[in-house]
Order: sequence, then structure tokens, then C-alpha cells
Amino acid sequence: MLDLASPHVGFVLASYVLSAAVLLGLVAWTFMKKRQLDAEARRHSAPEE
Repeated sequence: MLDLASPHVGFVLASYVLSAAVLLGLVAWTFMKKRQLDAEARRHSAPEE
């Protein structure tokens, strides 16, 4: 359990927040990249007229 009375609790909490932000950023980037690649694949697989 996290000892909230310790002098370094702010650094521990900041590291958790930073880790969560980085992970959420990676998930968001992955989904945006997938949408971009799907759109590009549809554009290239469309029948030429």
C-alpha cells in the first residue's frame, strides 16, 4: 500500500500519472494510425474507373 505520509509520495503519484498519460497517448496514437491506414487501404483497393 502507498504510504501517504512519506516525503516522496508526490514523486510516486507523479510517476503513476505520467505512466498513465504515456500509455493513453500510445493507445490514442495506435487507433489514429489504424484509421489512417484503413482509409489508405480503402483508397488503394477501390476499383479504378
